[in-house]
Amino acid sequence: MADTSDTDHTATIAEERDETTEAIMEAVYLALSKHGYPETTMSRIAAEFEKSKSLLYYHYDGKEEILNDFFAFVCAELETSFAEESDDDPYDQLIALLNRVLPTDLDDEALQFRQAFFEIRSQAPHNQSYYDQIKRTDEIFIAELTEILERGIESGRFVAVDPDRQAEYIFSTVYGIMERGVTLEDRALIEQNRAVLVEQLERTLLADE
Repeated sequence: MADTSDTDHTATIAEERDETTEAIMEAVYLALSKHGYPETTMSRIAAEFEKSKSLLYYHYDGKEEILNDFFAFVCAELETSFAEESDDDPYDQLIALLNRVLPTDLDDEALQFRQAFFEIRSQAPHNQSYYDQIKRTDEIFIAELTEILERGIESGRFVAVDPDRQAEYIFSTVYGIMERGVTLEDRALIEQNRAVLVEQLERTLLADE
């Protein structure tokens, strides 16, 4: 019988690394949600880290490095979650995607995290690494929107539109709604504009039954 001890040991190490990464990313999320981008420091991230503080400093030298990895982690999570989406009705999928960015039940923590996220986005013109990561998150959402639109058009659920241009428009509109609502801390404004967007999509995108 083959000795599987080395394989088991390698798998255990990989699982521990995954758990550590998850814990670090959760700490970054909590620190950003509580303190915003400018006031988030390594010490505040460490305060949210449930494992050994020395382990955090072993992996990262500073705030910029850990935030770059946080964005990469978010991108990977987005791609994984989209890959797991079922082949539901294209319009239902479109609304579900809008709900991810413009949730109807935006709690304080989620609102504060989005505030921090937009603060980070404002740094992108001056930070190439942030720019690259933020551009990537945008591309993931737009690619998913485009794919949903293409499926809807092919199935006859949606009218014939340019899926690339329409995806760009929807994404820009959604982010504009979120940025204004989050900046003003006005959940009602987000909900109002979200409702108008959904009405517009129903009117201009859905094919006649």
